[in-house]
Amino acid sequence: MNLAHLHYFYVVAKENGFTKASQVLRVNQGALSRTVKMLGEDLGVTLFEKVGRHVRLTPQGQEVFDHCRRIFGEVEGLKAAVGQIRGECKGPLMIGASEPIASHFFPEILERYLAQHPKVHPNLFSGPANLMFSQILTGELELGAFFHIPDLPEALEIFERKPVRYHLVISKERRRRKETLETFIGSREIDDTSTRRFPTLERLRRDHPEAKIKISSNNLTAHREMVRRGLGVSILPDFLVREDLREGVLAEVYPKEDFIFDLKFVKRKTAVLSLNAREWIKESLVSN
Repeated sequence: MNLAHLHYFYVVAKENGFTKASQVLRVNQGALSRTVKMLGEDLGVTLFEKVGRHVRLTPQGQEVFDHCRRIFGEVEGLKAAVGQIRGECKGPLMIGASEPIASHFFPEILERYLAQHPKVHPNLFSGPANLMFSQILTGELELGAFFHIPDLPEALEIFERKPVRYHLVISKERRRRKETLETFIGSREIDDTSTRRFPTLERLRRDHPEAKIKISSNNLTAHREMVRRGLGVSILPDFLVREDLREGVLAEVYPKEDFIFDLKFVKRKTAVLSLNAREWIKESLVSN
């Protein structure tokens, strides 16, 4: 089996077609198509099938692609390890995170990180934890950062935690309105349908017994916007609402109480973090 042919197939599948893959690989599209066809003949399977003007993986092609993700994930890991052996931060850094972390926490870290390590090429992917676990398992992502983790696969581990302060917030203009205080905007019940206990909501009910989840979204940036519009109350991380609180757009429901939740960093149990990743974690842990 020709490893170069396997790589061509991998890029076509990853880029969802020959046109984009030929641009990424800088290979003529006709030659790319012939190479992938040759690989399929060598393996004795059909790798792609046509659907209109597009192609998609056959079941056999999907199996080959799953193996490729592990193979080329290890290759990327080897590249990172070479830099680690030399004691130099350079090359790609593949990180996954839930949406508010990727949008509002990581950019500040990125600014400091790149000032110290300009040869690193960070790739930040965002999405729910349960959707990113497969990419961490295959090595496509070196690590992930999440607040709420539904069911952690056996092969993954939480290797570091960072306590983050949260605030139960409400629109300042509506902070006295009963209907607003009784509308809790939830999120955990979307990513984890088995969730039955909501500590912040339970705390709110001590003062407002009729409070319940009336709106749900797993996008905390959307939570912030909904709270700003007076649609309800939400528990949000400090880095997301700090400026709104300072400017008086939002108010804390319980300003004298601390709500602390851990930011959890996840990796494969067997993975040894690259120097790039270790330096990233170091910056993350010292950030406010």
